[in-house]
Amino acid sequence: MVSVLWIVIGVVVFNAAISAIGSDNLGEYIWYLWIAFVPSKAARNVKRLREVQREAIAVSTERSNTSSQDEFAKWAKLNRKVDKLRGEIEKLNAAISTQRAFFKSQIRRVIWILTTGMKIFVRIKYRKVAVFWLPKGMFPSWIEWMLSLTSAPRGSVSVSAWFMITDYAIKGAVVFAITKTAEMAGAKRKMPVPAANVSEKKSGPEKKGTPNEGKTK
Repeated sequence: MVSVLWIVIGVVVFNAAISAIGSDNLGEYIWYLWIAFVPSKAARNVKRLREVQREAIAVSTERSNTSSQDEFAKWAKLNRKVDKLRGEIEKLNAAISTQRAFFKSQIRRVIWILTTGMKIFVRIKYRKVAVFWLPKGMFPSWIEWMLSLTSAPRGSVSVSAWFMITDYAIKGAVVFAITKTAEMAGAKRKMPVPAANVSEKKSGPEKKGTPNEGKTK
């Protein structure tokens, strides 16, 4: 059985990953995967929209190549078809936008359940459980009292306190990694050009200029 200690770490790491990706970005990725691989009304609408858009471009091109004076009947027929296709495109776009907004709202609910909801559930379920015990007499009594909040035995670390400690540590690690990555990227951009390359660039035009001068003389 997985201990409460590792359950909390898993929940915090999962929360950090979702925060790094962003719930809106994650919703977009899942939406594209949904319409690409899952047969649904939204997927059918997207497929139909692409077909109608291609057809509208072809008919519009044909209309542009048709003279409205010499071939008015054909031009008028193509114009009516373009208008009809545009109307269908507008309807499909409106339907897809509605379906997309609803889908992303459901994804946000699921993400909330898996992140904030999971935190609340773990805190309530394991509120009286000692995540681990502190060495006896190592900390003052008031620190032991704080670390055992809200309902864990005195002298132990409660699930709420462990959540705060783990969350702080992981966020600090993420900030440290981002800072170091930015510093390394900045250092690479500021790297000086090697002296050998500079001398080669400077000596290049002089070598080319010498034979020309001899020829002019």
